[in-house]
Amino acid sequence: MSTDPHGHTVPLDLILGPHLAGAVIRRAANTLQHDDLLPEPVALRLACERATDGDPLILAAPGQIWELRADVDPDDAPARRLAVHLRLASPPRVYVSDPDDPAGDDAEIDELLLDVLHLYTLASWDVRFLVAPTAIG
Repeated sequence: MSTDPHGHTVPLDLILGPHLAGAVIRRAANTLQHDDLLPEPVALRLACERATDGDPLILAAPGQIWELRADVDPDDAPARRLAVHLRLASPPRVYVSDPDDPAGDDAEIDELLLDVLHLYTLASWDVRFLVAPTAIG
């Protein structure tokens, strides 16, 4: 999730709209149900809770921009903002770049463990990427 200037969490439906946010949560619930052998109601509840908490394990996908949380020291993070280009599943990791890098399209792309995104909040999501699979691996 993103935060507004007052530090309040911005819900996923404000980033994507309610229809697409619902589709993302249903996709996450289906994955949890299949991968973790959970009953559908439990998987849906967990997907909703994790998405609301901004859990990168549920949310991280190509086309996103993640912004450094206000409570994180910038020296402890790879960049102030990260653009996600690709997500891989095993082990969970992402290919990212710094969207603020002056090199633009030639900016360096780094592979990071998905845990690094816990230092960030989801700020935006290019909906053109929602039709593509979110993980490879």
